[in-house]
Amino acid sequence: MSPEQRLLIEHECGKLPLLFAKYADDGDHAALADLFMANGTYDRPFQPGFPFHGRAAIQSIFRDRPPILVRHLVTNVLVAVVSETRARGSNYVVMMSNHAQVDPPQSSNGIFVGGFDDEYVLDGGKWRFASRKGHLALHEGGTIPNFPTPTDEARGLK
Repeated sequence: MSPEQRLLIEHECGKLPLLFAKYADDGDHAALADLFMANGTYDRPFQPGFPFHGRAAIQSIFRDRPPILVRHLVTNVLVAVVSETRARGSNYVVMMSNHAQVDPPQSSNGIFVGGFDDEYVLDGGKWRFASRKGHLALHEGGTIPNFPTPTDEARGLK
């Protein structure tokens, strides 16, 4: 592979975490789900170990929650090209949200710092997430959300 091809892959895959954050913040759940392969998986940073499978299950996580004011800051985006059709990456995420008010500006319910380990695949000429595995490292203020364990059906396993 040429250096130009490698740079293009790094660029295209490096945009995916940024788009994920933008679509999550904007409430564009369909666009967020479309960043994944049809059979892609997503592990929430607040609930790792319970991956959601497939676009419909991933979209439902965001679409079905109560409206919130949220902002994700994405940094340290690294992409390692594996082949012309596969890559992996990592990035850090700072998330701040307010669950009581959705009109900015508002105070945050806490500051959460974590990240993602990503697998990327070229799918029909478009780079997508094959998997996103989130994790939480630090938080300041607020409480860590305690989500109920999702059912296999909600996770797209049935």
